[in-house]
Amino acid sequence: MKKLRLKFSKHGPIRFLGHLDVMRYVQKAIRRAEIDIKYSEGYSPHQILSFAQPLSVGSTTDGDYMDMTVLSCDSIQSVMDALNGAMNEGIEILAITELPEKCENAMTSVSAAEYVISFREGKEPKFDLSETFSRFMAQAEIPAVKKTKNGEKTIDIKPLIYNYEILDGNKIHVLLSAGSSSNLKAALLTESLFAFAGEEMKEFAAKFNRLETYLSGDDDKGHYVQPMIPEKMSEVSFASADGVSQGKIYV
Repeated sequence: MKKLRLKFSKHGPIRFLGHLDVMRYVQKAIRRAEIDIKYSEGYSPHQILSFAQPLSVGSTTDGDYMDMTVLSCDSIQSVMDALNGAMNEGIEILAITELPEKCENAMTSVSAAEYVISFREGKEPKFDLSETFSRFMAQAEIPAVKKTKNGEKTIDIKPLIYNYEILDGNKIHVLLSAGSSSNLKAALLTESLFAFAGEEMKEFAAKFNRLETYLSGDDDKGHYVQPMIPEKMSEVSFASADGVSQGKIYV
């Protein structure tokens, strides 16, 4: 029996599937691929899967993760190959690794997520993105209205923005807090930026691509986050920033 962590991407029309539909899609692909996955016990057994972080409908990703336990397999690479052979266009397994037996599952491990936020043609912000974002981050607090199950509440999102830069003058590259304890959606960050700039954001103006999902840790240099499969870094990363070592980003 092996506990596996798989990194996958999602692009194209399948990005309009919600999280529960993606879970069902993957479960069907696992059956088609004849993966010997572990099932829960009881009257209604189901595949034991853990997805790291739900992705908003319409967003794309190059760095999402899921954990599964297989009862048997020829090799972990054979699991990856079989799944990719059973997937339709849009979702691709990019990497796979075996986890220690008592490792936390993907959902509870998430600590941060990295995004590139771009804008559709004709719906770009009229304000200077670089200058405005600098003033936005210079605030002592950044208030934002977050919708919850119990209504709305105003929170300070500044501590949830770990790193940022402006790419090509028209894209926002950010590392945001994620997970069950403190989660900042890229959409809320973007809405707050437009509100700060005093500009109405056009409907469906922003495009969100998750580059990587991170777990956290501590060493003698301090608190850091790193990719959930540490050796796999996204092509666009904060690797040139100060305080980064071997895929770790100190926050």
